[in-house]
Amino acid sequence: MPTVEHIAQVFKTYVESMTSGDVEKIVSLYAADAVVADPVGSAPVKGHAAIREFYAAAAPQVDHMILDGNPRIHQTWGAAPMKCFPKSPAGFCVEIVDVMTFNEEGKISSMTAYWGETNFRPAS
Repeated sequence: MPTVEHIAQVFKTYVESMTSGDVEKIVSLYAADAVVADPVGSAPVKGHAAIREFYAAAAPQVDHMILDGNPRIHQTWGAAPMKCFPKSPAGFCVEIVDVMTFNEEGKISSMTAYWGETNFRPAS
């Protein structure tokens, strides 16, 4: 089972990798059969190839991303508030809560990103 420290580190690595645009590092955080729904309610993306394609399109649009508080972790679940600062439109951020489940190896088995049009704010 993954530890609390491991899960917290995955969230940290995730935002750092989104900021640097390191798609392969992001994909390495996921289990081979993982499922991503970003944003919640969108068609799920499943498996490394589809997840790689998703992040290859998404990561270049990100100027930087930060954790906006400590991850909330219990057993194999974690949720973390984040702020994503897109390259365009500049001067804005998107408030996000990512919810992840982890498998026994500590890989992300599912990730759902909770955000919508009401979560765009002026960057501060």
